Amino acid sequence: MPAATQTPTLPVPNDVVTRGAHQLGAVLRIDVVATPLAITRVASIMAQRQFDVLTMDVAAPVDGLRRITVEVDTADEIRLGRLVKFLNRSPDVVKVVHLSDERSHTRREVFVTVTFPEGRLADAVAIAQAFSAEILDADRTRCTVFAAAEPARVDALVKALSGFSVRDLVMTSPLRIPRVFRKGHQW
Repeated sequence: MPAATQTPTLPVPNDVVTRGAHQLGAVLRIDVVATPLAITRVASIMAQRQFDVLTMDVAAPVDGLRRITVEVDTADEIRLGRLVKFLNRSPDVVKVVHLSDERSHTRREVFVTVTFPEGRLADAVAIAQAFSAEILDADRTRCTVFAAAEPARVDALVKALSGFSVRDLVMTSPLRIPRVFRKGHQW
């Protein structure tokens, strides 16, 4: 009797699925002059100081400046302060801002394609609806889900969908913007 063949599934990174609460690294917003080597110089400074860059996002130039959002894996405020000093010494860097958790809004986007046995589409749709996610594409045995939410909620969605066979997983770097504070108001 021939053994049943099963198509292999892409592995889902354990750190994405098994983490209960999402822990972001330190996020820096770096404004640099829009020159060809500016991004390379910023990355070089981080590499020389042995910072593990988790994500790096570069925006299109606006008024001669590019905005780089970098997530580095460190909780050490002293090391982070030194990195900010080194970045500020670079002639290409105009401004460096540390976007802390309590002083910024954070969102992350994810696309997840899952496969399942025929007749289980309703289960996948129910999970997506529970997380306010959007079904982009679906058929009898597969669907693609999109969500944009806080990082912990995105991780929980991926964990919930991991009960199916995850075929593809694409996650963006964290999107952060400073909170608007009123005079005299503290968070």
